[in-house]
Formats: sequence, structure tokens, C-alpha cells
Amino acid sequence: MQFSFTTDQLEFAAGLRDMLEREFTAARLRHVWESGDAHDPALWSRLAEMGVLSMMVPEADGGLGGNFVDTILLVEELGRAAVPGPVVETMALGALALSGTKWAPGVVDGSTPVTAALLGERYVPHAAVAPLVLVAHGGNVELLESPIRSDETIGGIDGGRGLSTLMDITGGTALDADLAGLTDAGALASAAYLLGLSSRMLAIAGDYARDRRQFGQPIGAFQAVKHLMADALLKVEFSRPAIYRAAWSFANDTPDRGRDVSMAKALASDGAQKAARSALQVHGAIGYTWECDLQLFMKKAWALIPAWGSAQHHRRRVADAVLGRR
Repeated sequence: MQFSFTTDQLEFAAGLRDMLEREFTAARLRHVWESGDAHDPALWSRLAEMGVLSMMVPEADGGLGGNFVDTILLVEELGRAAVPGPVVETMALGALALSGTKWAPGVVDGSTPVTAALLGERYVPHAAVAPLVLVAHGGNVELLESPIRSDETIGGIDGGRGLSTLMDITGGTALDADLAGLTDAGALASAAYLLGLSSRMLAIAGDYARDRRQFGQPIGAFQAVKHLMADALLKVEFSRPAIYRAAWSFANDTPDRGRDVSMAKALASDGAQKAARSALQVHGAIGYTWECDLQLFMKKAWALIPAWGSAQHHRRRVADAVLGRR
């Protein structure tokens, strides 16, 4: 049995990381937040050009025909850079729900970003950017094209995840898509994104602990800081195999897919919460200030932790799968 990623999968993820480190720095992320657009069209086009957005789109629709195992490392890298916009929704949900439809080519070339509100969310993320919105109606999945949004400005904690209220979610086009499968896809992709965010927050905190000096030595030399960072790293890395296992379960449509996805999302949420808290503590009073890059990643993590089901929700789901419904 193969327990590792292929060379092609690893090299694609490495190439994506290199591109993001060169072209999407924290300074550029900050500019996107300050602009209020919550989206970077130039970066979006670059992701489409590389084939990142079309990884899970079938080859018949012009995509790369991959599955979640092929995609999971890419989403992790996007999280590491805190890429704004509906990237998770387009890559995972749009690719799955719109395969074989006239909208699939727009996912491939990036011309039609997709977002989703499948859990009855009051505020829909990225609706100002994405002309296509997936919604649940009567247990089925429907597609809304350029829905009417409220003029009310909704201020969210994440400047790369604009929120909107839709005036009407009825009258959409019915899709031949599995609602449970799409919600699992959203939870799994969010878990992988959170894993990337967590790794980046710990890296930022580690750099700061090596540079910041107190009592004549770096604060990272103090045992209390070492233990704090080690505990956070342990929690983050503990979620990694669960996320990769869930990607395999999803790709192979195993009977335990839902259980594995929920385990991944619960552990990723815990890891992100611990990473954010520990990184903030290492930085002290400056960690949450606008001038500090850490806050860009913390706020995105805090916004995504409850998205697609809280850790408590997913733990209950795992318990039901293992012990039976109460």
C-alpha cells in the first residue's frame, strides 16, 4: 500500500510554494486587505494558468482530472500564503458540482469563480467576487448565477474573505450533485487550508523568537517559549495525517469518508487555534497589531475554524460514526 505522495504531487506543491513566496508576499496580502477587495485578480489568473484551480475538474471539461489526494497539498500551500478569494470553494466545490456542465470551463480558466453557502449561512463569503453561488434548497444543490446582494457592508475579521447577504436564494439551477459530498469537500479543503495557515503562524513565531532578545539572548532560548512552541507544533502535526487520510478516503469514496473528514476538520481546527494562540503569546502585545504580519494569518484562521462545521460539530459526527447515533 502506498502511504506517500507521488513525485509529481510533491513537485507541483513545491512549485506552487515557490511561486507564492515570490509573487504573493505578506506585503501583497496586506495590500489586498487594505484595498477592501478581498481578492487578487492577478494572482487568481496565475493560479488558473498553473492548473491549480482545475486540478479536480475532469479532463473532459478541460481540467487535470485529479482527485483530492492530488489537490490536498496544493490547498495546504494556499493556506500557508493565506491566499484570499474563493479559492477553496472554486477548487473543491466548484470542480465537483459543475463537472459536465457549461460552467466547468470557467472554473478551469478562472473566469468564473465559485462560492458556496450550503449550510444555511447568513453571510455568504466571496459573493461579491464569485458570480456563481452554490446553495442548498430542499436537500438538493442549486446554482445561483449573479445573485442580487444586499448593499449593506458586512465587516468580517478576515480581510481576504468578503461577506455578503443574498437577497434571494430561490430560483437557482438544479445540479446533479451530492449535497453531503460537497459539504464534506468544503470541510476537508478548509482543514487543509488551516493546516497551511498553522504552519505559517508557527514559522512567523519561530522567526520572531530567534530575533527578539531579552536578558541578552533570544527569547527562543527560554524553556517556557520552547515548550509553548513544541506543544503547538505537536497539535498541528497531529492533524496532518488525519487530513491526508481524509483526502484518500474522499478520493476513493470509502464508507468512512464522512468520519475521516470530520476527524480532519476537528483536529485542524484545534491545531489552528493552538498555533494562533501560541504565536500570539510569543509575540506579546504586538502580535495582534495591524503592523504585525502575524495578525493577517491569525484572523483568517479564526474565520475558518468555525466554517464548514465547528470542531464540536465534527467531533459529534465522529462519535456518531464510531459509537452509533444517540
